[in-house]
Amino acid sequence: MTTTLFGQIDAVPIAAQTGPFAGVALDRAIDHVLDYHVPPALAGELQVGQRVRVPLGRNNRPARGCVVYINPVAGHPKTKDILAIEDSRMLLSPKILELARWISRYYVTPLGVVLQSVIPSAVKRKQGLGHKRMVRLIRDRAEAQAILEKIKAPRRRAILARLLNLEEGQSIELSRLAEEAGSTTATVRKLLAAGLISIVDEADLPGLTADLPCGRADETDLKLNEDQQRVFDELRPRMDGGFSVSLLHGVTGSGKTEIYLQCIRRAVEAGKQALVLVPEIALTPQTVRRFEARFRRVAILHSGLGQTDRHRYWQMIAAGAADVVVGARSAVFAPLTKLGVIVVDEEHEQSYKQETAPRYHGRDVAVKRGQIEGVPVILGSATPSLESYYRTRSGESASRYHLLQLPRRVRGLAMPVVELVDLREELRRRRGIHLIGMRLENLLRQTLAAGHQAILLLNRRGYSNFVYCAHCNEVMQCPYCDATLTYHRWGGAPVGSAALDRSVHAGSLHCHYCLAVSPLPGACAACGKKLSLFGLGTQRVEEELAKKFPGLAMARVDSDTMRSSRDYEATLGRFGSGEIKVMLGTQMIAKGLDYPNVTLVGVISGDTALALPDFRAGERTFQLITQVAGRAGRGDSGGRVVLQTFLPEDAAITAALRQISARLLN
Repeated sequence: MTTTLFGQIDAVPIAAQTGPFAGVALDRAIDHVLDYHVPPALAGELQVGQRVRVPLGRNNRPARGCVVYINPVAGHPKTKDILAIEDSRMLLSPKILELARWISRYYVTPLGVVLQSVIPSAVKRKQGLGHKRMVRLIRDRAEAQAILEKIKAPRRRAILARLLNLEEGQSIELSRLAEEAGSTTATVRKLLAAGLISIVDEADLPGLTADLPCGRADETDLKLNEDQQRVFDELRPRMDGGFSVSLLHGVTGSGKTEIYLQCIRRAVEAGKQALVLVPEIALTPQTVRRFEARFRRVAILHSGLGQTDRHRYWQMIAAGAADVVVGARSAVFAPLTKLGVIVVDEEHEQSYKQETAPRYHGRDVAVKRGQIEGVPVILGSATPSLESYYRTRSGESASRYHLLQLPRRVRGLAMPVVELVDLREELRRRRGIHLIGMRLENLLRQTLAAGHQAILLLNRRGYSNFVYCAHCNEVMQCPYCDATLTYHRWGGAPVGSAALDRSVHAGSLHCHYCLAVSPLPGACAACGKKLSLFGLGTQRVEEELAKKFPGLAMARVDSDTMRSSRDYEATLGRFGSGEIKVMLGTQMIAKGLDYPNVTLVGVISGDTALALPDFRAGERTFQLITQVAGRAGRGDSGGRVVLQTFLPEDAAITAALRQISARLLN
């Protein structure tokens, strides 16, 4: 009996379903994992980590998701049946699933949305994955032997005899069986009709990874200097097992990568695998070359790969055929089964932060994975993030976060000489608008005359970052998000007032936040007066360089010119060969580059990011200046850094100057 508002009524019993029941995290923004009944036909095949197809909603529309648990009882009195297993592979290991659950809780994101980031779309769609028709004997071997003695047709006898030579339960490809038996596939299918064999399509996983390139592994470990040896000796006992976090703080050019390589060598020799994260896709090819020179089985994972290649490398890792995995942020989810060490290079970089759901930070997820797997984590940077450095010095975190320092460059090379140029004084002494100051211009001429190369940094792309009407002070803003629009000049377009008069042929206005593009109007929409271009960008500096240095072999490196990692790699190759003398760019050129012939680094404006509404503006300005300054003086000719700024007294800029002079944090 059940008591209701209308008295006691007989409850209608609901027929209990017998288990098992599977929890499915759907590929949708649904807050809960849904329980589904496992039908008897799938009960023996379904496993945690597989992808399945299930009915969803009143109309039972097919939806896809991952099985995250299997229980004998369900949390609901009535559940729907799973429709089918989408992929027989276990795409989620128990530890990766535990990591995904942590991300879901910590970043307040549905588990199904998290799993969409964990498993690449190319893997879910099986892109590039072929299938083979495999033949298997389904009769008892003794019975099949008796049938063989009765068969008179020689080709059928040869086929059945070849199948009997296989081990129990083993299968063979249809075309290969026909070839080895001296028969045809049609004859093999006659045994199928007789009920002796089965022919099924099976995923060709070995074929997916058959042609992947191997590393050279012809380079030996370098001899460590005194500082490197001290750091390596401290890391060695932590490499033997157990979770720990080591923050390797070394000045630019101090040999942090060699420390990574030798720690990974130790893990690989112990039969384990290594995961190496780099902040940007553009840096991956350079890092991969360093690792392929030491290790043969190196896999790559990042979103810049083609879908088939990404699936191939993922399968290579899952099969245990990779010793080292190098990749960007998403590689933190690589399906490594024998993980021995995790390295996060340039751990301070904001590129590790995912901007769409789930909004995880690759460095923090790497540390959590190290904790779950029970392996050491090495964070490396010349300019560590404040939170990582703080953890090495305070509270309980200090027992697991260890600070290691490399205060000097390898081979005893000196840090570059730093010059600060106050642009306010430059404006008083020089007429007109000059983005390249007199001191930087003179040093650039001397550098080129000596046959050396230079890097110029301005972390702002486009031509002008501010378009407004000087008459009515109307500012051009994005119609979709109200952000200030940036003017991008098209190739070969004229500059100045004439460009504005022929605006439809000169360029366009871009929003760097919502990526909207609109034409540059010929006049102010409010008052009809001419518009003015204010501010600076890499295009404007490129134009000034062309005027002051006619015929200069230079390259502009920003997201407008580098459409893919191949473009970036090709440009760096030309710069490394000396074909390009000056490289101008945004933060893409501020880190990871090692060219001994670069003796001059110029920072066009060191304070472009200081006024941004970001509580990390000062920290990021400090990091960017320090990182790009480290590109100079990596050879025997020494180096010089010219930092132009309107705010020479700013704390972030003065701190960067001290850091460039190799004064490590106390």
